[in-house]
Amino acid sequence: MLQHSINQSIDADATRRTVRTFIAVVLAHIMVDFMGMSIWPVYKTLAGLDVAKAGWIATIIAMGGTALQPVFGSIADRFGPRRIILLGSVLTSFALLLGPLADYRAMLDNALPTVFGLSGFYLVIFIILAAGRLGQDMFHPAGAGLAGNFSANRGSTFLAIFIACGSIGFGLSQIGFRTAYTSLGHHTEILLIPVAILWVFIWKWCRPVEALHSQKLSFIASFKALRPVAGSILTLFLILGLSAGVNSGLFFLMPEFAQEKGYPAWIGQGGAFGLIIFGAMIFMVPMGHLADRIGRRRTLIAMMILSALSYHTLIRLTLPVPAFISLCIVSGAFLGTVNPLGVAFGQRISPRENVSIVSAILMGWAWCLGGTVPSIVGELYVRLGHNASKTLIYLGFANVVMVLLGFLLPKVTDKAT
Repeated sequence: MLQHSINQSIDADATRRTVRTFIAVVLAHIMVDFMGMSIWPVYKTLAGLDVAKAGWIATIIAMGGTALQPVFGSIADRFGPRRIILLGSVLTSFALLLGPLADYRAMLDNALPTVFGLSGFYLVIFIILAAGRLGQDMFHPAGAGLAGNFSANRGSTFLAIFIACGSIGFGLSQIGFRTAYTSLGHHTEILLIPVAILWVFIWKWCRPVEALHSQKLSFIASFKALRPVAGSILTLFLILGLSAGVNSGLFFLMPEFAQEKGYPAWIGQGGAFGLIIFGAMIFMVPMGHLADRIGRRRTLIAMMILSALSYHTLIRLTLPVPAFISLCIVSGAFLGTVNPLGVAFGQRISPRENVSIVSAILMGWAWCLGGTVPSIVGELYVRLGHNASKTLIYLGFANVVMVLLGFLLPKVTDKAT
């Protein structure tokens, strides 16, 4: 009887620790996605930056940081995700220092040399953005791997909750940054105060169970363990890379697109972005639950088809503002669910001890591929006579390739082993 009571107490403590860890990771995701590269599209417009140069900065930083995500995923699998999550969330907060730099542009250009074609102002921005992006790339594979591993047969649901909550921060980032930038006299660094308070809470509650030493794989061994599913992981990587690229290009040119269409300024400066992310946020968890019930492959393919259709509807039509707002939400519901469903599918077909590195490949390297798009659409936008609509129409052909690749995915049994 005494032993039974002890076991119950241990189980209760473990459950409480697990719940607290999940809450902490979800809150960290909201914070991380509120900062970092997500504010760049609206900042470039508010600060009056060159669109083509801003596109190349975004591409170089995104490719450099996201290429390292599998390394961070392997470190998380080998040494535990807690340290990676905490350090990543600190580095991401550096992006909040961008606001006041706009007032010191001339001074920075005079004080610092030009490096690789970047003046002093752009050089400092590059360093700050690179630090913020590195933090995001450290956090995401560890956080996603931890979230997807909370349940063997409800992995899609837990991962969808994790990503949906991150979408709250992602969706509010541009509006929040724009509001702080304009109302606080460009002093966005003031937001570091609530960020620091939230980080202390995450530090206290984020206590995931560490893997046994015998279960820890080296970076090379983690990749070797994926050989049986290498073809499927490659297909998923291309699908999610194309999806990330289309979304990145759309978000990058949204300020110019909205102005070209004659929509109000708030739509281009974070409004449409927030509405699309809001649609994704409210739809992710139901779709994750549906995928766990009827199959992850068929749900993923359906969402890819619907995302392609909604994207072209969004950019080809000129609608009244209320109709455009509704379309943004509906489009976001489809555009935003391809990534979590794809990552969950990859985690499902891979060994459980490799979930962080698989998440890194399907999020990090896929985003790295998608990160090339801002530079491409930035250059294409200039060459097409600053026509954002035509540029985004050309970008939309990537959706067709994405849908065709979906039918190459293997059929798997979605029951827990």
